[in-house]
Amino acid sequence: MKKMKTYSLLLLALSLFVMACNNEEDDNTMPAVLYTDITASQVKTELIDDTSISPYAAIFDVSPVYNDGHLPFSSDANGVNGLDTLLGSLDKTKSYLVYCHGDAPSIAAAELLIENGFTKVFRLQGNYGAWNDVSFVDIAASVAKSKIDAAEFEAIFDVSPHYNTEHLPGASNANAGGGGTDLATLIADMDKTKNYLVYCHSDGPSMAGAQLMEDAGFKNVFRLEGNFGAWTDAGYDVETTVTYTDIDASQVKTELIDDASISPYAAIFDVSPVYNDGHLPFSTDANGVNGLGTLLGSLDKTKSYLVYCHGDAPSIAAAELLIENGFTKVFRLQGNYGAWNDVSFVDIAASVAKSKIDAAEFEAIFDVSPHYNTEHLPGASNANAGGGGTDLATLIADMDKTKNYLVYCHGDGPSMAGAQLMEDAGFKNVFRLEGNFGAWTDAGYATE
Repeated sequence: MKKMKTYSLLLLALSLFVMACNNEEDDNTMPAVLYTDITASQVKTELIDDTSISPYAAIFDVSPVYNDGHLPFSSDANGVNGLDTLLGSLDKTKSYLVYCHGDAPSIAAAELLIENGFTKVFRLQGNYGAWNDVSFVDIAASVAKSKIDAAEFEAIFDVSPHYNTEHLPGASNANAGGGGTDLATLIADMDKTKNYLVYCHSDGPSMAGAQLMEDAGFKNVFRLEGNFGAWTDAGYDVETTVTYTDIDASQVKTELIDDASISPYAAIFDVSPVYNDGHLPFSTDANGVNGLGTLLGSLDKTKSYLVYCHGDAPSIAAAELLIENGFTKVFRLQGNYGAWNDVSFVDIAASVAKSKIDAAEFEAIFDVSPHYNTEHLPGASNANAGGGGTDLATLIADMDKTKNYLVYCHGDGPSMAGAQLMEDAGFKNVFRLEGNFGAWTDAGYATE
């Protein structure tokens, strides 16, 4: 009986001890904060479908091959140890996403954040591979360059409206508004297993373009991180499809003569060796294509320029020289000087006018200024009715339209108007004294 009582007491004591231990354990145990695994499709929705909203203060890639491909907007943490060095600068109340190319490092990274008091920690389930299965991959400019050099891309798509200004070598214009073909049309019949690169000048369009391809079933779509700016910042070569525009002489005539006070050109360059023998009004003697090359540093590349010569080869070379040096508004006179001579008058220097006068090459010389009676060129006729002469239209009414004529004044407006009046009347060889009467006297030539 005594033994039974003793045994009962022992059981009671043991029960009380176990209960006490359980209570102590319950009192000291706190609920554990854990990271959350999140699927790639969910991250895709968060990052891509609305690029203006991201739930993450930062996305950390803890792999050693960040540049070879990573999630958009992610940061290279330089491994788990590298992430550890960043913790002091992070707000523990914010949300963070971590991933790698394998579970062990990404789990270690997520646990590192949790252990240091971060409470909103997410890990990409399946890591980088899972992301690559559902969405495009960002790559650094250096990696894109290596892949381009190795011909790894089936195609490169520029979805910006600036393709014609500059673009990556070999890129296709995938912007319909910028003169290309829309991306959806371009990719319609392409091999979905090949590698493709998409870029723009900003994140929104390039991400949308890359995602369009992913949604269409393309398996290996890369986006140039930092877009075109990252490429040029790295100093890599670009191509341009900007070309000069051929413009006909009648159009130039309208621009320069019909309203002489307005010219669309910052400069007109004559690259021929015989500038003084005749040239377009307001044109500059560039002293050949090589001479033009020496002037480029002083020119505003945003302005419009017109070039011409006496033949196609030099004028084409001059136009291409401007384009190659970043000028985007370049025009070439189609048909060159000859075409101009067919539709409008020609400016000649005072020295050339003097030679022609001495050689009696002009059928008549017309002074359309009101100052004829003060001084005028030898042999000139007073073609200004207000200055005591006869108006030019009357003087030329019965003259031979195949002969050479010289017109001048004391200012550009009247002399250009007079020369053009003759051209419009069908005269074929009308010359205007460049610089007018002042150029003649400045050269020291005799007057009457």
